[in-house]
Amino acid sequence: MRFDVIDKAHQFDSRHGSTISIVDVLALAWALFGSALVLLNAATDWQAVAGVLMVSQAFTGRLVWKRFKGLRLAVLPDFLSLVLLYQFGTRILTFIGILVRSLGDYSNTVVSTLSMLDNVEFAYQFQAELVFLLSTAVFTLVWRRQEGKQSLALWEEPNNKALWLTYGLCLFGNFALSITVGGLGSAQELLHIFSIGALAVLLGGSSVYALGKSKMWLTIIALTPLLGLALKSGMKAEVALVSLPILLPIIQRVTAKRFTFLGIFFLFTVLFIFPFSEAWRDANWIVTGAKQQSGIGGVASDVAALWERDGMLETAQMSTAAWLSRGSSAEQGGLVMKLADRDGFIGPILIEGLATIFVPRFLWPDKPTYAPGAWFTWYLGQAESPDTATTSTAMMLPTELYWMFGVLGVVLGMSLLAVLNYQVWQFLLKKSSQNVIPMVALFAMLGRSGGLEEIHTIYAISSPIILLVYVIILSRLQKLLMPSLGQQ
Repeated sequence: MRFDVIDKAHQFDSRHGSTISIVDVLALAWALFGSALVLLNAATDWQAVAGVLMVSQAFTGRLVWKRFKGLRLAVLPDFLSLVLLYQFGTRILTFIGILVRSLGDYSNTVVSTLSMLDNVEFAYQFQAELVFLLSTAVFTLVWRRQEGKQSLALWEEPNNKALWLTYGLCLFGNFALSITVGGLGSAQELLHIFSIGALAVLLGGSSVYALGKSKMWLTIIALTPLLGLALKSGMKAEVALVSLPILLPIIQRVTAKRFTFLGIFFLFTVLFIFPFSEAWRDANWIVTGAKQQSGIGGVASDVAALWERDGMLETAQMSTAAWLSRGSSAEQGGLVMKLADRDGFIGPILIEGLATIFVPRFLWPDKPTYAPGAWFTWYLGQAESPDTATTSTAMMLPTELYWMFGVLGVVLGMSLLAVLNYQVWQFLLKKSSQNVIPMVALFAMLGRSGGLEEIHTIYAISSPIILLVYVIILSRLQKLLMPSLGQQ
């Protein structure tokens, strides 16, 4: 099989060079407008926070447009492009949340719900967004420095049989581990993501199973059991992960028809996925220590009952407000900045587990647990101890780095993560020409790219390394036991 990354990377750059486009002009104008808001308003004003968000939108939006414009022929986009796409989306959603809260129209369901929250002062949210912007810029610049003129996207795909077999084996392995041996949570999670990744390569390729091709429906059907697991988890992030194989080729090769589909998907998410997630929490998470009470069908019936009682739009507004209250990067990061201002820097306390986290739990059953989110819940006074915390509170990666080491920690930490993720991505990309396991592992990295900003530092460092180790082990097992999975 021909694996010609460099030639297509050159095509990528030659088609999208240094010419100024309307996107560049709009991005510059938006950034200047945002900068003016920052300069003309105090840090305690919401307009200043909105201004920083506008600068971030201009920075990430321009890069997303440029990079994805050259990825139309790619099977999977590169890691940095998806990180920037996610950052662009979150900055827009945070911007909308701040604008909505600024309206003060308490007759509006979303405004009234958000207004009941204990909001962090805008001055700290302003500081947090500056840290987020700095972290994104550093990560991007360090990655681009390593990347040079080579686009590290996946341009070629293996034979379909290898992908379907990989999907089946990973799906079976995931279910087998879930009902048998304990202590292999990381392996089970990776097999789960690998099974989705095999379908992502099929949908993003050019075979009859690709999006828009004659047998696409078979690939969509194969996603169904994975969607069921995602809905059963009650986590919107899991639903997004299963949706990613469909969304990626749409974004890369968008048409009017596909753009319409994106709109329908967005409506489905707001009208059903958000209410479903909230109803799932109420049914299965609220009572401490209680076993799961409701299945997918029961929770879906609860959502239908809410539609009948409150109306579909009202239900969607309430669940969207609840999601915005938990998903605001400015709010969560601002809380950490407030604590850093009050208590000072805390040092490397949140990454001390790096000395032992790489030891598999099946080799060390009594290995300490690493739960910085539970620790933060305790630190906020919402649990008697980290061990008794029933919720995990996000600190946001950039502001967590800041809380530990200050601005220097953000710069050095994001630089290290850019080097680490780039090297792992490049290794997997090269090995994917010889083995299908590294290829589906590329999707695992893409799936985690969206949560890079929210992940805790200890996992941001350890996850790419653990992924690499598992890929090496599984690749050798594949060559030994099933050499037919190798690409021809």
